[in-house]
Amino acid sequence: MLLNPNQRSTRLRNGQLARDHILAALQHQPDQSREQLIQSTHLTYDQVRDQTRNLCVEGLILSRIGDRGERRYSLPARCTSFQTSA
Repeated sequence: MLLNPNQRSTRLRNGQLARDHILAALQHQPDQSREQLIQSTHLTYDQVRDQTRNLCVEGLILSRIGDRGERRYSLPARCTSFQTSA
């Protein structure tokens, strides 16, 4: 069965997978730039941008501007572990 990428359920599933990859990458190596997250998760720029924004709004990750002006992401101190979707 082929998944239709335009179907809402497929987009939601792909979004959750992208979120899980980002959270795992930040747990493995805290304080990553957007470019580092793209490389470590093998996601596209748009996926990383959209999901990091969503994760920041939900309070699951923190965003700050680094010394070189690039946006950097990390897990809040209270988030030492997380549950990925099943």
